[in-house]
Amino acid sequence: MPPPALARVALGEAVTALAAVPARPGVGQILGPDDRNLLVAMASNLRRWAASRLGLGPKRPAPGGLGRRPKTNLAGIATAIAWVETDGPFRQRLAYERLMAPLVPLSARRDLKPPAFLHLDPAERFPRVTVRAAGAGPLYGPFRDRRAAEKAKDALQRLIPLRPCDYSFEPDPALPLGLGCLYAQVRSCAAPCLERVSEVEYRALAARAAGWLAHPSRRAVAPGAVPSTVSAATGRAVIVDGGQRSVGLIPVRGGSVLDVAAIEVSPEELEPAVDRLTWSEAGTGDDWPWLTAWLRGPKARASFVVVPEASSSSELRAAVRAALSRPFAASAAGGNVGTTREDA
Repeated sequence: MPPPALARVALGEAVTALAAVPARPGVGQILGPDDRNLLVAMASNLRRWAASRLGLGPKRPAPGGLGRRPKTNLAGIATAIAWVETDGPFRQRLAYERLMAPLVPLSARRDLKPPAFLHLDPAERFPRVTVRAAGAGPLYGPFRDRRAAEKAKDALQRLIPLRPCDYSFEPDPALPLGLGCLYAQVRSCAAPCLERVSEVEYRALAARAAGWLAHPSRRAVAPGAVPSTVSAATGRAVIVDGGQRSVGLIPVRGGSVLDVAAIEVSPEELEPAVDRLTWSEAGTGDDWPWLTAWLRGPKARASFVVVPEASSSSELRAAVRAALSRPFAASAAGGNVGTTREDA
């Protein structure tokens, strides 16, 4: 995907140049000689961010008279400031990633760590929950890392007694493997290996566990442990990004953000815009590393909702409208656009 078009001002007199930079959220870039990139960052106030990097920010002494280390002053080598304004948290991150893509390869990005997922397929003969990276199959996540996914797996095990072992077996009440299993002895496993439940009953337990993982209310039951389902390798979704001035509808397919098909409208024009959404462009998956990092962060949970593709336009319209009802209700009441901490 091409980087966003940036506005630009040359740095002659720094104070004069800063006056041209908007005091609004967006993505800023400071350039050096020969248009070499010096710094790229997301900022809630572009003018203030640029001033802090050019030695013009406010001096803030720490309590007790000890000064705080100032930000790196690039005034000696900076030649220009470039920026793009954004409205909405996700569109800001999207512009940042599009700008960073040709500058820093993914392999060199220390801020992008691979996420972990839970996998559970109720159609297997004896389903079990496993932790794995992104790939094919029913996945639930993303989690910050493997450790977080393991904690979620243990939490689910305490609620629904699926087998934790990876053995292959034929059920038998006298099976030595099961008789010697600690999980079977303390009855924290349904023990299909010992025929304590039938295969049909065990798969029903697995279906219940899958429904538990997929239900969006799980965040309230286990805060921060089990997020709602996210489409992974082949899924399609819509990111609903509620900004201060408009609503962004951004299609996602196969882990690729289709920003060329994104629609930005006012809240009043939202429902007709949903009908115009398309996923005709093939997803490449190039956005999956940063997209999953964003989805598992606190800002994502508070600023947008991932809506799986619905079976009909009316269902999709209702889902998108429901995703925005609370944020815009708060905005109309004089609050910030975004869910409250309790809602999140």
